[in-house]
Amino acid sequence: MNDNRLVNLVLSGPRSFKPEWIAEGGKQVVPLPSHARMDEHLASRFSAGSRRTGHTYVIASRLSDAAAGRPEIEIPSTQERILQQVPWRDESFVLAPPDLSGALLVTNDGYSLIGGTRDFLRHSVPEGVDQAIVDFKRYAKRTGPGHPALSDVSNAFQPREVAWASKRDVAAGSATAEQVWLMESFAAGRISAEEFARSWLAARRRALDLRERLREPFSRVLDQVFYALDDYVIDPGLRDADDMTNEELQAIVRDHLSELRSLDRRGAS
Repeated sequence: MNDNRLVNLVLSGPRSFKPEWIAEGGKQVVPLPSHARMDEHLASRFSAGSRRTGHTYVIASRLSDAAAGRPEIEIPSTQERILQQVPWRDESFVLAPPDLSGALLVTNDGYSLIGGTRDFLRHSVPEGVDQAIVDFKRYAKRTGPGHPALSDVSNAFQPREVAWASKRDVAAGSATAEQVWLMESFAAGRISAEEFARSWLAARRRALDLRERLREPFSRVLDQVFYALDDYVIDPGLRDADDMTNEELQAIVRDHLSELRSLDRRGAS
Protein backbone atom coordinates (compact mmCIF):
# COMPACT_ATOMS: atom_id res chain seq x y z
CA MET A 1 0.00 0.00 0.00
CA ASN A 2 1.73 3.17 -1.22
CA ASP A 3 1.21 6.96 -1.32
CA ASN A 4 -0.55 6.93 2.03
CA ARG A 5 -3.68 5.23 0.78
CA LEU A 6 -4.29 3.92 4.30
CA VAL A 7 -5.52 7.26 5.61
CA ASN A 8 -7.53 7.96 2.47
CA LEU A 9 -9.23 4.56 2.46
CA VAL A 10 -9.99 4.22 6.17
CA LEU A 11 -10.56 7.72 7.55
CA SER A 12 -13.06 10.45 6.74
CA GLY A 13 -11.27 12.94 8.99
CA PRO A 14 -8.88 13.14 11.94
CA ARG A 15 -11.51 11.77 14.36
CA SER A 16 -13.62 9.30 12.40
CA PHE A 17 -13.59 6.28 10.10
CA LYS A 18 -15.12 6.39 6.64
CA PRO A 19 -18.74 5.18 6.56
CA GLU A 20 -17.91 3.20 3.43
CA TRP A 21 -15.08 1.39 5.20
CA ILE A 22 -17.32 0.59 8.18
CA ALA A 23 -20.11 -0.69 5.94
CA GLU A 24 -17.85 -3.09 4.06
CA GLY A 25 -17.94 -6.40 5.90
CA GLY A 26 -20.38 -5.12 8.55
CA LYS A 27 -17.70 -3.54 10.72
CA GLN A 28 -18.33 -1.97 14.12
CA VAL A 29 -16.42 0.79 15.90
CA VAL A 30 -15.61 0.96 19.61
CA PRO A 31 -14.19 3.90 21.62
CA LEU A 32 -11.28 3.18 23.98
CA PRO A 33 -9.50 5.29 26.62
CA SER A 34 -5.99 6.38 25.53
CA HIS A 35 -3.34 9.01 26.08
CA ALA A 36 -2.23 10.22 22.63
CA ARG A 37 0.31 7.45 22.23
CA MET A 38 0.61 3.74 21.61
CA ASP A 39 0.51 2.09 25.04
CA GLU A 40 0.52 -1.58 26.06
CA HIS A 41 -3.27 -1.66 26.31
CA LEU A 42 -3.80 -0.49 22.71
CA ALA A 43 -0.89 -2.50 21.30
CA SER A 44 -2.19 -5.69 22.94
CA ARG A 45 -5.67 -5.25 21.50
CA PHE A 46 -4.54 -4.34 18.00
CA SER A 47 -1.87 -7.04 17.88
CA ALA A 48 -4.37 -9.70 18.96
CA GLY A 49 -6.90 -8.65 16.34
CA SER A 50 -4.29 -8.60 13.57
CA ARG A 51 -2.38 -11.77 14.45
CA ARG A 52 -5.45 -13.87 15.20
CA THR A 53 -6.92 -12.96 11.81
CA GLY A 54 -3.77 -14.16 10.05
CA HIS A 55 -1.63 -11.04 9.59
CA THR A 56 2.10 -11.01 10.26
CA TYR A 57 2.46 -7.26 9.83
CA VAL A 58 0.40 -4.08 10.08
CA ILE A 59 0.54 -0.70 8.36
CA ALA A 60 0.84 2.57 10.28
CA SER A 61 0.70 6.23 9.36
CA ARG A 62 0.59 9.55 11.13
CA LEU A 63 -2.20 11.76 9.83
CA SER A 64 0.33 14.54 9.33
CA ASP A 65 2.29 12.24 7.04
CA ALA A 66 -0.81 11.77 4.89
CA ALA A 67 -0.95 15.51 4.23
CA ALA A 68 2.76 15.47 3.37
CA GLY A 69 2.35 12.55 0.97
CA ARG A 70 4.75 10.31 2.90
CA PRO A 71 4.25 6.54 2.62
CA GLU A 72 3.07 4.31 5.42
CA ILE A 73 5.38 2.12 7.45
CA GLU A 74 5.07 -1.65 7.88
CA ILE A 75 5.48 -3.15 11.36
CA PRO A 76 5.47 -6.80 12.53
CA SER A 77 2.15 -7.46 14.23
CA THR A 78 3.52 -8.59 17.61
CA GLN A 79 2.61 -6.40 20.57
CA GLU A 80 6.26 -5.69 21.35
CA ARG A 81 7.14 -4.55 17.83
CA ILE A 82 4.08 -2.34 17.60
CA LEU A 83 5.04 -0.67 20.88
CA GLN A 84 8.63 -0.19 19.75
CA GLN A 85 7.98 1.07 16.23
CA VAL A 86 5.05 3.42 16.86
CA PRO A 87 6.83 6.12 18.89
CA TRP A 88 4.47 8.96 18.02
CA ARG A 89 3.05 11.04 20.87
CA ASP A 90 0.55 13.89 21.10
CA GLU A 91 -0.59 13.51 17.49
CA SER A 92 -3.11 11.38 15.66
CA PHE A 93 -2.16 8.21 13.81
CA VAL A 94 -3.81 5.12 12.37
CA LEU A 95 -2.90 1.45 12.03
CA ALA A 96 -4.49 -1.36 10.02
CA PRO A 97 -3.71 -4.88 8.82
CA PRO A 98 -3.05 -5.01 5.07
CA ASP A 99 -6.56 -6.23 4.18
CA LEU A 100 -8.10 -3.33 6.15
CA SER A 101 -10.34 -5.72 8.10
CA GLY A 102 -9.62 -3.64 11.21
CA ALA A 103 -8.10 -0.31 12.14
CA LEU A 104 -6.99 1.64 15.19
CA LEU A 105 -7.23 5.44 15.20
CA VAL A 106 -5.34 7.08 18.07
CA THR A 107 -6.23 10.72 18.77
CA ASN A 108 -4.73 13.32 21.11
CA ASP A 109 -8.12 13.95 22.76
CA GLY A 110 -7.99 11.20 25.38
CA TYR A 111 -9.54 8.42 23.33
CA SER A 112 -8.95 6.05 20.45
CA LEU A 113 -11.31 4.27 18.08
CA ILE A 114 -10.89 0.63 17.12
CA GLY A 115 -13.02 -0.77 14.35
CA GLY A 116 -13.24 -3.93 12.35
CA THR A 117 -15.11 -6.99 11.27
CA ARG A 118 -16.77 -9.32 13.76
CA ASP A 119 -13.76 -11.66 13.62
CA PHE A 120 -11.23 -8.87 14.14
CA LEU A 121 -13.12 -7.39 17.10
CA ARG A 122 -13.68 -10.83 18.63
CA HIS A 123 -9.94 -10.90 19.34
CA SER A 124 -9.20 -7.20 19.88
CA VAL A 125 -12.26 -6.48 22.04
CA PRO A 126 -12.76 -9.84 23.82
CA GLU A 127 -15.08 -8.35 26.46
CA GLY A 128 -17.57 -7.58 23.68
CA VAL A 129 -18.48 -4.39 21.86
CA ASP A 130 -21.36 -3.49 24.17
CA GLN A 131 -19.28 -3.93 27.32
CA ALA A 132 -16.41 -1.87 25.86
CA ILE A 133 -18.84 0.95 25.10
CA VAL A 134 -20.25 0.81 28.64
CA ASP A 135 -16.71 0.85 30.07
CA PHE A 136 -15.84 3.89 27.95
CA LYS A 137 -18.93 5.72 29.20
CA ARG A 138 -17.75 5.14 32.77
CA TYR A 139 -14.28 6.40 31.84
CA ALA A 140 -15.72 9.55 30.24
CA LYS A 141 -17.93 10.19 33.27
CA ARG A 142 -15.00 9.78 35.70
CA THR A 143 -12.75 12.03 33.63
CA GLY A 144 -15.26 14.84 33.98
CA PRO A 145 -16.17 18.10 32.27
CA GLY A 146 -12.54 19.06 31.66
CA HIS A 147 -12.56 16.80 28.58
CA PRO A 148 -15.67 17.70 26.54
CA ALA A 149 -14.49 15.58 23.59
CA LEU A 150 -14.89 12.45 25.71
CA SER A 151 -18.49 13.32 26.52
CA ASP A 152 -19.27 13.82 22.84
CA VAL A 153 -17.69 10.50 21.90
CA SER A 154 -19.45 8.73 24.76
CA ASN A 155 -22.82 10.05 23.60
CA ALA A 156 -22.12 8.97 20.02
CA PHE A 157 -21.81 5.29 20.93
CA GLN A 158 -24.63 3.25 22.44
CA PRO A 159 -24.67 -0.48 23.27
CA ARG A 160 -26.85 -2.51 20.94
CA GLU A 161 -27.98 -4.92 23.67
CA VAL A 162 -27.65 -3.41 27.11
CA ALA A 163 -27.00 -5.75 30.02
CA TRP A 164 -26.78 -3.71 33.21
CA ALA A 165 -24.05 -4.71 35.66
CA SER A 166 -25.10 -2.58 38.64
CA LYS A 167 -27.81 -0.14 39.66
CA ARG A 168 -25.68 2.83 38.57
CA ASP A 169 -25.90 1.51 34.97
CA VAL A 170 -29.68 1.15 34.93
CA ALA A 171 -31.58 3.42 32.53
CA ALA A 172 -33.87 5.96 34.16
CA GLY A 173 -37.53 5.10 33.70
CA SER A 174 -36.89 1.39 33.24
CA ALA A 175 -38.75 -1.29 35.18
CA THR A 176 -35.45 -2.32 36.77
CA ALA A 177 -34.91 1.26 37.97
CA GLU A 178 -38.34 1.10 39.57
CA GLN A 179 -37.42 -2.13 41.38
CA VAL A 180 -34.32 -0.47 42.85
CA TRP A 181 -36.26 2.68 43.81
CA LEU A 182 -38.90 0.58 45.58
CA MET A 183 -36.19 -1.24 47.53
CA GLU A 184 -34.66 2.06 48.62
CA SER A 185 -38.06 3.48 49.56
CA PHE A 186 -39.03 0.43 51.59
CA ALA A 187 -35.66 0.25 53.33
CA ALA A 188 -36.03 3.91 54.33
CA GLY A 189 -39.58 3.35 55.64
CA ARG A 190 -41.24 5.57 53.04
CA ILE A 191 -43.61 2.83 51.86
CA SER A 192 -45.22 -0.11 53.63
CA ALA A 193 -44.16 -3.72 53.24
CA GLU A 194 -47.43 -4.59 51.49
CA GLU A 195 -47.08 -1.70 49.02
CA PHE A 196 -43.47 -2.63 48.37
CA ALA A 197 -44.29 -6.29 47.71
CA ARG A 198 -47.13 -5.61 45.27
CA SER A 199 -45.33 -2.82 43.41
CA TRP A 200 -41.96 -4.62 43.23
CA LEU A 201 -43.49 -7.81 41.82
CA ALA A 202 -45.39 -5.78 39.23
CA ALA A 203 -42.17 -3.96 38.24
CA ARG A 204 -40.35 -7.29 37.95
CA ARG A 205 -43.04 -8.60 35.59
CA ARG A 206 -42.64 -5.48 33.44
CA ALA A 207 -38.86 -5.90 33.40
CA LEU A 208 -39.28 -9.47 32.15
CA ASP A 209 -41.86 -8.41 29.55
CA LEU A 210 -39.53 -5.67 28.32
CA ARG A 211 -36.60 -8.13 28.27
CA GLU A 212 -34.42 -5.87 30.37
CA ARG A 213 -31.11 -7.69 30.74
CA LEU A 214 -28.95 -7.82 33.87
CA ARG A 215 -25.48 -9.22 34.39
CA GLU A 216 -24.29 -11.31 37.31
CA PRO A 217 -24.18 -10.69 40.21
CA PHE A 218 -26.73 -7.85 39.81
CA SER A 219 -29.36 -10.26 38.49
CA ARG A 220 -28.72 -12.67 41.36
CA VAL A 221 -29.33 -9.95 43.98
CA LEU A 222 -32.71 -9.05 42.47
CA ASP A 223 -33.55 -12.75 42.20
CA GLN A 224 -32.94 -13.05 45.95
CA VAL A 225 -35.46 -10.25 46.59
CA PHE A 226 -37.97 -12.14 44.45
CA TYR A 227 -37.38 -15.35 46.42
CA ALA A 228 -37.93 -13.44 49.69
CA LEU A 229 -41.22 -12.05 48.39
CA ASP A 230 -42.23 -15.54 47.33
CA ASP A 231 -42.01 -16.49 51.01
CA TYR A 232 -43.80 -13.33 52.18
CA VAL A 233 -47.60 -13.32 52.68
CA ILE A 234 -48.78 -9.91 51.47
CA ASP A 235 -52.27 -9.97 53.03
CA PRO A 236 -51.85 -9.48 56.83
CA GLY A 237 -55.10 -11.33 57.42
CA LEU A 238 -53.69 -14.51 55.91
CA ARG A 239 -50.36 -14.45 57.75
CA ASP A 240 -49.56 -17.18 60.27
CA ALA A 241 -47.50 -16.61 63.39
CA ASP A 242 -44.41 -18.25 61.85
CA ASP A 243 -44.62 -16.37 58.51
CA MET A 244 -42.09 -13.71 57.56
CA THR A 245 -42.80 -10.38 59.29
CA ASN A 246 -42.65 -6.92 57.69
CA GLU A 247 -39.54 -6.19 59.71
CA GLU A 248 -37.81 -9.35 58.54
CA LEU A 249 -38.61 -8.52 54.93
CA GLN A 250 -37.27 -4.99 55.41
CA ALA A 251 -34.02 -6.38 56.88
CA ILE A 252 -33.61 -8.68 53.86
CA VAL A 253 -34.15 -5.81 51.42
CA ARG A 254 -31.64 -3.64 53.29
CA ASP A 255 -29.05 -6.42 53.06
CA HIS A 256 -29.57 -6.74 49.32
CA LEU A 257 -29.40 -2.96 48.88
CA SER A 258 -26.03 -3.07 50.60
CA GLU A 259 -24.92 -5.65 48.02
CA LEU A 260 -26.07 -3.37 45.19
CA ARG A 261 -24.10 -0.46 46.65
CA SER A 262 -21.02 -2.67 46.79
CA LEU A 263 -21.46 -3.44 43.08
CA ASP A 264 -21.63 0.29 42.36
CA ARG A 265 -18.41 0.92 44.27
CA ARG A 266 -16.64 -1.89 42.44
CA GLY A 267 -17.83 -0.54 39.08
CA ALA A 268 -16.57 2.95 39.91
CA SER A 269 -13.09 1.79 40.92
